[in-house]
Amino acid sequence: MMKRFLNFFAMQFVLASRSKIALFWSFVYPVVMLLLMLSVFGNLQKSGVSGADPRLVTVTGVLVLTIMSGGIFALVTVLASDLQSGVYKRLKLTDLRPLDVIFALMLRQFIIIVIGAILVLLAAKLLFRVTPNGDIASLIFLTTIGSTLFCSIGFIIVNLCSRPPAATAIANMIFLVMLFLSGSTFPKAVFPSWLANAAQILPASHLFDLLEGQLYYGEGLLDNTKSLAILLTMCLVLLIVAIKTFKWK
Repeated sequence: MMKRFLNFFAMQFVLASRSKIALFWSFVYPVVMLLLMLSVFGNLQKSGVSGADPRLVTVTGVLVLTIMSGGIFALVTVLASDLQSGVYKRLKLTDLRPLDVIFALMLRQFIIIVIGAILVLLAAKLLFRVTPNGDIASLIFLTTIGSTLFCSIGFIIVNLCSRPPAATAIANMIFLVMLFLSGSTFPKAVFPSWLANAAQILPASHLFDLLEGQLYYGEGLLDNTKSLAILLTMCLVLLIVAIKTFKWK
């Protein structure tokens, strides 16, 4: 069983590396957004927070964008097409279980997201001399939770949509709502109170707050237990829904 799982994972990784759309959303889009946003805000001076560079807020937003695009767009575009072509219907005849498929694809996307995040951090460091705070273990943990959560959303979208164009449209809508309301592009401090409160129902908002605490303020994970607990709960619930709604075609 493990050998079949690893073979399936390797096959999916190769297929993803051949998808130009998936590669664009996973690697090109986040780096281009980083270059554009830091080019615009690159002349900002140090803030009043000791050791903090205000550009780190922009880097945080791009990291959230990287995790979302790798978990939602890159997964939805490839998976919806494969389901429609009948690839997974044929896999049903093997001894692969739905959990094997889900976790193999999530592992693939996690690796892709980590590579994308490394590219973003390297670009920020080498091109703009922006050095993040935080510790690697906490960043990997948050990336893992974020990757699992947004991949679960991607699975749910594909599972509930019968056609790839519909899945892509819904993924685009969800992505844009979370992109603009999570704090990744516009600071939540400028939102009216009702909108700031509404944004707290979005998982991307809590992921941004936790990553901002790490990269900008140099906080530990337990310094924001409320957002951490909400994010973990959302991740678990969405993962269960993704598993329960999985279908082979």
